[in-house]
Amino acid sequence: MQVVLFSSFPFFSIGQDYDTKLTLLNLSINSISYAGYQTEFDFEPEAVKLGFWKYTKRFGQLINKGTYYVIKIPALNNGGNMDLHLFLTLSGKKHTQMHLALDTAHIPEQSLALYQKQTKYLILDFKKEFYWGQYQKVIDAKTAEAYKLSKRYRQISKNSPNTKEANTTLEHLLAINHEIEKLKKLQLIL
Repeated sequence: MQVVLFSSFPFFSIGQDYDTKLTLLNLSINSISYAGYQTEFDFEPEAVKLGFWKYTKRFGQLINKGTYYVIKIPALNNGGNMDLHLFLTLSGKKHTQMHLALDTAHIPEQSLALYQKQTKYLILDFKKEFYWGQYQKVIDAKTAEAYKLSKRYRQISKNSPNTKEANTTLEHLLAINHEIEKLKKLQLIL
């Protein structure tokens, strides 16, 4: 599934898209290879990092280790009997590649598949929530813009209802409302 967003809002550029594509890819941390997942975002790494930090605050702790991050999830929050540690790397400049891998050092073999599924769920859930939030920011800005335009239109149409300015303002207002509806539909698809 791919969703493409076209908007004049400066936070988004033409072609921002959401997808659920994951690539199985090993992540090397301190010369040890860990199996994990990689996905891409159409946002800069700083925005993704901030979003992921806010996301993980609810159930764990994001620790900066310089070239990578460690996500520490206490046993109480992961449904298991041990703390989980995940490795996170973010790369790119305008677009971000996020790589998330499970630290398997202290995980028994019989529990490995379950925790790998949780890792996959975590990266997909974050991506969905992140894009939903980005769409909401645009919806909020467009709604504020539409409110200002509707006030202006009411004022213009009171004094001179059939002027070019009134028609142009109304067309602009309708276009913004149409964009808001498209964004709300994109949120529902997530």
